[in-house]
Amino acid sequence: MFKSRFQLGIRGGNFDFDKSKKFVVLHPELDSDVTELAEFDPVFVHRSFPAVKRFVSMGYEHISQIKGDFDFAVLHIPRSKVLARHLIWLATKLAPRGTILVDGAKTQGIESLSKEIRKLITFEGTISGAHGRLFWFQSSGIFGSLEAAGPACLPDGYWTQAGIFSADGIDPGSALLAQNLPQSLTGRIADLGAGWGYLSQCIITSPKVTHLDCIEADHAALECARLNCLDDRIAFHWSDATTWKSGQKLDAVVMNPPFHAGRSANPEIGNSFILAAARLLKRGGQLWMVANRQLPYEKPLTEHFIDFNEVAGDNRFKVLNAKGPIVSAYH
Repeated sequence: MFKSRFQLGIRGGNFDFDKSKKFVVLHPELDSDVTELAEFDPVFVHRSFPAVKRFVSMGYEHISQIKGDFDFAVLHIPRSKVLARHLIWLATKLAPRGTILVDGAKTQGIESLSKEIRKLITFEGTISGAHGRLFWFQSSGIFGSLEAAGPACLPDGYWTQAGIFSADGIDPGSALLAQNLPQSLTGRIADLGAGWGYLSQCIITSPKVTHLDCIEADHAALECARLNCLDDRIAFHWSDATTWKSGQKLDAVVMNPPFHAGRSANPEIGNSFILAAARLLKRGGQLWMVANRQLPYEKPLTEHFIDFNEVAGDNRFKVLNAKGPIVSAYH
């Protein structure tokens, strides 16, 4: 982890910091990604609502502007290589005369990224350890080609952006769910974890839907959803779907829940989505969801709904319909 590699660098005399230096941290995930630099009062950049909420609650300032004059920019690479490249470009904008430190695990692709960046610029140093690598270099304006500019339109007309889920096209699980949504969807609906809005757009084609809440934690994905879903009946929410609250109980919830949280696979997040759906629904409301075939969501569905069944599926995905949230889920 970053903490271990950073401490190796300090003990090895690689870093000479003083408290007057200004730090910005890009896409921290672990608490230690920020707290390790606490003495410098760092600010941070992130587009995930839960991450922003967590680090702000710890007393750190979140910034959204893409220009600055920081002495050090510390980047924790995400799973998406395209987004990682973009964040290197962003780091150089935030610290145009400073030092860029890039950290990541081998499982995140730090080794291949290191080789790629080394072809562009000379590193000041690199540290391997704790199953990952930390490398650093002086900021430069040569990284313009790494910028992943704003939303881009796919051949099928949908807008997506680098680093968001299913950025290259319609997710096959979501497509299967859309094919099996009933024509009878009506009233107030929520799309939990809406991504760039594919399911929301499918839902809102029904004239019987009076209101649709589109809830998404990734700010970039939500901005794409705004472009893809042009309908006055939709409200867009940058929020954590597992804790979001509606002013009124809902007639239906539709969702393709993620099973990764930050850098780690975490199937439990789907269980939290199911509980959230049960809390949001009317007593006679229904949940429509798709999941990878191997994910064990049947148990939480049994716990939080009166009845459920698999309405469609293949060797990769299953479409599940649950009816009647159990009263205990309301509390």
